[in-house]
Amino acid sequence: MLHIYGFPLSSPTNKILFLANYLQIPYEYHHINLREGKHRTPEYLKINPYGKIPAIDDDGFKLGESNAIICYLASKQKSELYPQDLQQRALVDQWLDFAAQHVATATARIMFNLYFYKMANIPQDERSLEDGRRFINQYLPIIEQQLTSHLYIAGKTLSLADFSLLSALDVCEMVQVDLSAYKHLTAWRKNLMSQDFYTKCHESYAATFNKIVGNMSEKA
Repeated sequence: MLHIYGFPLSSPTNKILFLANYLQIPYEYHHINLREGKHRTPEYLKINPYGKIPAIDDDGFKLGESNAIICYLASKQKSELYPQDLQQRALVDQWLDFAAQHVATATARIMFNLYFYKMANIPQDERSLEDGRRFINQYLPIIEQQLTSHLYIAGKTLSLADFSLLSALDVCEMVQVDLSAYKHLTAWRKNLMSQDFYTKCHESYAATFNKIVGNMSEKA
């Protein structure tokens, strides 16, 4: 049995859930409450020794880092979401890294400064917030251009890169990143968010955030 350890407001966690749902992999989900420090307990450190989420335990095989996890799961399932062809796989890897290293980093800067730092009583970093907005505005036209000539981000078929990018952009409504000018990106995102793999994870990131933050407020 696959065990997935994560936090519902973690886009990397949701990336793995999207994929597991899409591939219909049976799994047990374990909520790791970061606010209560559950990621630093001796039990969790046996799963991921550096105490980060997400992580998996697949019948004793333990793995962290969301991109490594989704590549492992897709490869184990022999899924064409992670192609066997060397060049096609390299293109998927390229867009996986682009989504994680550039897009997700930018949206995370905004999300942390507008919400998570406030929840942790940490002062907002105006420079970081400004950089996040500048970077995401720099990358959105690149995504739009790619989707103008390709049905999916790495080519004509759905791939792991789409799950990675979808999770990175999941916070857009919450951080006031307006996608309306990007018609191909908007259509791509609407299509994926309407599918079962997404709706089994959550109705929307904002709905999940409001539910979790409400629960946190009650405990505070």
